[in-house]
Amino acid sequence: MDVNALRQSCPLFRGISEEDLTAMLGCLSAREISPRRGDFIMRTPEVHPLMGVVLEGEVEMISEDYFGKKSLLSVLPVGSIFGESYTCVKAKNRTIAYQARTRCRILLLDYERILHACKLVCRFHHRMIENMVELIAEKNLALVDKLEVTSRTTIREKLLTYLTRQAEATGSLTFTIPMGRTALAEYLCTDRSAMTRELARMKAEGILDYEKRTFTLKEEA
Repeated sequence: MDVNALRQSCPLFRGISEEDLTAMLGCLSAREISPRRGDFIMRTPEVHPLMGVVLEGEVEMISEDYFGKKSLLSVLPVGSIFGESYTCVKAKNRTIAYQARTRCRILLLDYERILHACKLVCRFHHRMIENMVELIAEKNLALVDKLEVTSRTTIREKLLTYLTRQAEATGSLTFTIPMGRTALAEYLCTDRSAMTRELARMKAEGILDYEKRTFTLKEEA
């Protein structure tokens, strides 16, 4: 494992030297896996005191209800952490799955050892915990954004709210979203065919333009 590259690409290890990180990975029982697209990496309520870090590719966070209906909660890019919340509260009544959206490289860490410093008391253990808290806060904000989008009444309102957030994030009216039509419909909690028809109507009305995943919002939108 390239520890220096890990430091640069993963915010969880920000501010930790290469030497200290090498020792810390041993303390945390770190191991790397390479799931293929569609493979499940973690799934609650299975017992797994693990936290994942996305080193390459993308991971989908999926919620599944009692009847088996799935909802896309988030797409996690490189540098993201996952599994920490449901491992921490030991959730038993909610099915949350983490699935490889693309071919991935994932670093798995022992969550219990993250929360409780080892007997050697790694010098930068507390710095890593601070980084983790920041990442959890960022994830919470992303889920709040999703709630704001899905709480809209109509498909058009959901689309415009989501696309406006993407434009704001990139600072441009032209941007590329991180998901295809099927994943977008799941994220918006709506029917894919109905969403596609609504997009076509919005394009015809001059509200927006798009080509595959690249969208352009018109000024008057």
